[in-house]
Order: sequence, then structure tokens, then C-alpha cells
Amino acid sequence: MQGKTSTSRTIGWIVFGIGALYMLGLGWLYSWWVVPATREAGPENLSTAVGFIWALSAPLGSALVAIGAALIAQVERRLFWLLIVGSFLLAAWRVVGTTSQLLPPLFGIGGGLITLFFLGSVWNWARKRPALSGPEKTGSDLRMVGSVFYVIAAWDLCGLLGISNFVLRPDLAQKFNVPLGSTINAASTILVLLVLGWGFTFFGQRMTLRARSESA
Repeated sequence: MQGKTSTSRTIGWIVFGIGALYMLGLGWLYSWWVVPATREAGPENLSTAVGFIWALSAPLGSALVAIGAALIAQVERRLFWLLIVGSFLLAAWRVVGTTSQLLPPLFGIGGGLITLFFLGSVWNWARKRPALSGPEKTGSDLRMVGSVFYVIAAWDLCGLLGISNFVLRPDLAQKFNVPLGSTINAASTILVLLVLGWGFTFFGQRMTLRARSESA
């Protein structure tokens, strides 16, 4: 039984490493070449086999990382296979796409759900925080701040795509003469907010795990 567990964890580390290299190598590093090339050649540059593999580097790579982590963590078999099926469906959805038509209700309902989930998360944090220890409180605080950055990024993304910069409505962007600098500023701000959100979430998790390991 111990040998089987050790083999499973070893396979998990291999899958995790492959997924991480896929994301970092093709998803991030190769982007420094594929993005300028696509600007020159157009979207057809992504229709090649390499372009297709690059386009799936984040969804498929993250799925491999999650599957590898699940093996390392020795999750229950039912949860593991649910993760496998979910990863396959996610990859298929990414290939097929969602819709090529602009559906305002989709964005409106999605924005409302994001707001409700955010409010629920902050409410849970406020209720559970008093019962946590000092370091765990700090970790929880950092994760909460991360969620604030996420929701602000979602709001700014709404403005970028919709009523401020009209990225999804180039006819309106041209009609109201939206300056390119405004769009670049909005996109840059969203990127910074997402980096801060992930950073606070990561360091919050690290502090919580460290506090729990020290108290064990």
C-alpha cells in the first residue's frame, strides 16, 4: 500500500512538472515570440499545430498541474476522476468556444453573480476570522484583499469591454472617438489588479499553511 502511494505521488510530481513546464514554456515564454508573429501574420498564425498547442497552454497546462497536485495530495478516487472529466470538458469547451454573438445579458448576469460571490466570500471571512489564530488571521486577511483586487479587475474589465472603451463595439468606439491610450491604460490596470489578486491569494495561502504546520 505504501509503495502504491509512493508511485502515485511520483506520477503526480511528473504530471505537475509537465503542466508547469507547459504553462511556463509555451504559455508564457513562447508568447514573447508568438504574439509579435501573430501581429504580423494575423490570426492564421494560430491555426498551425504549434499555435493550437500554445492556445491551450493555460487551460490544458493548468489542468495537468491540478491533476498532478491531486495525485500528490492523494485525493479521493471519485474526486480525482471528477477532476479528469472536468479538465477534458474544459479543454473541449475552449476548443468549441462559447458564442460569437454579443449577448449583453450574459455579461450582466455574470457580473451580478461575481458580485454575489464576492459579497458571500467577504461575509464568510468576517464570520470566521475571529476564530482563527494570529498568523491564520493574517493569511485570511491577505486572501480577502486578493478577492477585492479580483472584483475590481472584473469591474474594470466590464468597462474595457463595454461602456467605457467599447472594445466589443468598435463602431461605438469609433463613434465616440475613444482614445487608444485610454484602452491601453484600462488593460494595463486590469493586469496589475490580477497580479495583485493572485499575489495576495498566494501569500495568504502560504501564511495559513505555515501557521497550521507550526501548530500541528
